Amino acid sequence: MEPSAAGDGTEAPSAAAIGGVLLAILAGGVVAWAVPPTSVVLVWPILFFIPGWVVIRRVAPGLPIPGAVGGAAVTSAYVSAHLVNVVARVGGFGRTSIVVAAVALALATLGFALLRSRWLTPLARPTRAGFVATARADAGAWIVATATGLMVLLVLGTNGWVETPNGWVSGGWNWSDFLVHVSIGSSIAAGNFPPEVPYFAGAPLTYHWFADFHGAITSTVAGIDIIGVYFVTSAMFAGVLALVVWALAVQLTGRRSVATIAAIIVCATGGLGWIRLVGDLIAGDGDVLGLVGRLSYDNTWADGWPYFKIASIFSTGFLPHRATTLGLPGLVTVVLLVVACLGRRPAGVFLAGILAALLAPFQFFAFPATYLIVGLYVVTTGAWRQRTVVRDAVLFLAPVVLAAPFIVSAIFRQTDIGSFKLVLGWATAPLDDGPAAVAFFYLTNLGIPFALAVIAAFTARGMPRRWFLVAWVLALFIVPNVVVVSAVSFDMNKYFQIMWIAVAILAAWLLHRWRPGVIALVLFVSMFSPILIADWHMRSVDVALGLPQETAARWIAANTPERSVFVTDAFINSPVDLAGRLRISTFGTYVANLGYDPAPREKDTKAVYCDGPDVAAERMARYGATYVLSSGGNPCGDADSTDFSSSDRFLTIYDKDGVKIWRLAGS
Repeated sequence: MEPSAAGDGTEAPSAAAIGGVLLAILAGGVVAWAVPPTSVVLVWPILFFIPGWVVIRRVAPGLPIPGAVGGAAVTSAYVSAHLVNVVARVGGFGRTSIVVAAVALALATLGFALLRSRWLTPLARPTRAGFVATARADAGAWIVATATGLMVLLVLGTNGWVETPNGWVSGGWNWSDFLVHVSIGSSIAAGNFPPEVPYFAGAPLTYHWFADFHGAITSTVAGIDIIGVYFVTSAMFAGVLALVVWALAVQLTGRRSVATIAAIIVCATGGLGWIRLVGDLIAGDGDVLGLVGRLSYDNTWADGWPYFKIASIFSTGFLPHRATTLGLPGLVTVVLLVVACLGRRPAGVFLAGILAALLAPFQFFAFPATYLIVGLYVVTTGAWRQRTVVRDAVLFLAPVVLAAPFIVSAIFRQTDIGSFKLVLGWATAPLDDGPAAVAFFYLTNLGIPFALAVIAAFTARGMPRRWFLVAWVLALFIVPNVVVVSAVSFDMNKYFQIMWIAVAILAAWLLHRWRPGVIALVLFVSMFSPILIADWHMRSVDVALGLPQETAARWIAANTPERSVFVTDAFINSPVDLAGRLRISTFGTYVANLGYDPAPREKDTKAVYCDGPDVAAERMARYGATYVLSSGGNPCGDADSTDFSSSDRFLTIYDKDGVKIWRLAGS
């Protein structure tokens, strides 16, 4: 299908023009380094858009403009994060390394724009007519992406991190997730680079940490608080997912109406978790507003039937799980490039391979799924018969070596603790209740779009690429039911979210022939659970940090050296996380999920708090810890606790509103 145009051909620029651009890039770098707030206009466009736009328009000019814009955001974010990672390993993480990387990337972008190759299309100049054309022809994509991004920003901005009389609230699932991400990004900004696990100090960070890393880059270069940056980038990439899903659906089906419906399904629909609310109302457990404000009705952990354990993309993919927020658009962009370029544009296939490899530290779970889905496309569409298959295979697979530094250590860690194992059924499903119960579980958890996709799989005989999409759904449904690659089986839920892309396109094909009123009704009912989860995130009042703890966090950030190591209790959230410092342990499950055994440190932490100052000093030395924090916890139970305040081994350096901090004397 011929895409809408947004540009026109242009003559090669003169030497004077090129020289002017070079000087502007260098001058912009100097200004950004000297005046950090100017980085918002001088560096951020490099981190988020310009390099990717130049590359995408030259290697895959046939993409619909929404797909090119979404792909540009993914490409720019992925390449800039990896480039800063390389530069910072030489010069240390900080504004200088970020500006140097941004200038280098801008220069490389200019060089790529001027490069002559038969594999590359001349870069077109944007025109007013092109913008008008895409605004009209692709209106569905722009509307869905804008609405999605604004909704995510509204939810996070309303209650993602807000002060209340009872403490600092991080609404919904962010109560347990948000400060984990903040600790990664803020500790990197405070010198934790190459990063150790901020809540397991001394151990390499074997995690898909690049979403938080990119947030730290964006925040640090402009001198802006990282929490606001997280909210804005999460909203942005939620919109990017809508754009690339829309473009993929256009490439696969040739119909913009299907693409718009598919983008809505991906970003705004879910299962039937709302029926549990109906049950609670019938049981008299409370009124609607009260129940929705304190309970999750999408991915709920409440006991008893009906169980809802499969979260919608909106529920966890956009709000708490930053790795999915930035990782899922990358997976879709890779598939989009393969569909558009395989057998036709080798440079586009090569870019797809590069992005697939660079995806690894953004989203570990999506990394292998990307290669699986591309393989399914090659097999089901007959692309393996093309004369160019060997060339394209080499171009796509060769860049995988870029992922090795991030993925190999994580694999070994998870293997060492036995996280990799074959299973017969996803452990989070109610397997003990029998096959009928499991079938009911999946049908209700995946809801109306999944049912429509199943119908389309059997009836949509005229649908292009139908068997590819069916294979995508089947494979990604099977994966979490036969293998576990994490210490927490629930994490395999992410494969259902990857499956949801194909579910959406299949369901959209079935829906697009129906009357508009019926389509709107089906979509609206399918949105009930995400709507409820959005309301819960905005109105929940669970306190992540108390007011005294948040005050202590600001004191720690201002008065302790970067990379300082603390002993804290093993609670999920700590002032140390917000301050960007390190601690020796946290909630054990989070540690195990990285491939580390939390038990030895849990034992040592208890010894620090309970076995006296001499033992405390000895155990702290094992981890390079020099601070102990207490904010009201009682790790010793009924036993006596270490009296840090009266010991000459420790100095009391902070004591306010129930929060105390001691420093090891002489440290």
